[in-house]
Amino acid sequence: MSMFKSKNEGNIYKCTVRLLDDTELIECEFQPFHRGNYLVEYICDQLNIKERDYFGLRYVDNSKQRQWLDLGKPILKQIKDLDPMLFSFRVKFYPADPFRLTNQGRTMLYQQLKRDLRHGRIYCSVGEAAALGSLIVQEELGDYNEEIHVENYVASMNLALRQTESLERKIIELHKKREPRQNPSEVVNEFLSIVSSLETYGIDPHPVKDHRGSQLYIGINYTGISTFICGKRSQHFRWNEVQKINFEGKMFIAHLSYTDASREAKDFHLTTDPMLLLELY
Repeated sequence: MSMFKSKNEGNIYKCTVRLLDDTELIECEFQPFHRGNYLVEYICDQLNIKERDYFGLRYVDNSKQRQWLDLGKPILKQIKDLDPMLFSFRVKFYPADPFRLTNQGRTMLYQQLKRDLRHGRIYCSVGEAAALGSLIVQEELGDYNEEIHVENYVASMNLALRQTESLERKIIELHKKREPRQNPSEVVNEFLSIVSSLETYGIDPHPVKDHRGSQLYIGINYTGISTFICGKRSQHFRWNEVQKINFEGKMFIAHLSYTDASREAKDFHLTTDPMLLLELY
């Protein structure tokens, strides 16, 4: 834990914040009374981000668990005995409409979504993965040039979690076909348009077990609560269908009130207060 003293300011602590591309770092200072929002606001000011409510800071605690820095609580109390003091700047809340963000906020969201694709948090078809990969290649390398882009020139790029040679060939084919001299911001917007339409947009999937002991994943975003099996959404409950959420030990319980359309149209009825019961890992 890095700290030095000043007669006028008392104890001042130093921490490091890793930005979304993992190569850039920002050194920050704070005092014992500073709350989490102090650091988030400082980083957003440094990056010229106006929509700071969408962003947060993650850290790994002493039990190796990822945590979000609570903006309303003192920083020092949350990371007591943590050495080094290292945070990661991340998108915490994904906007329903990415295009309402200003340019810098949109750029940060794009960086986050590239991370999500690399780490397997975005479930999509091979065709969608190839389209997204080709947009990343276009944004990072520019127009296809047969003299420069030879053989499998995307093999060294970390584009997706399951990056096979077959996927790389599809990405190259799409990159070759792209319209030349496209503005980079247009490429980013096209990427955001595709990702924001996917079922796993803004979802950080967590492994769970249902009441039968079957393994699945649960995720939450602005649309509601979803469960996934083998990369495909198996259930989705909109927020207006969720009456109450409880945590009882490792049990996640959502009380629901929703229209059950699983029967024939003539037997359309309302099911009152069923439960989604899941055991968290």
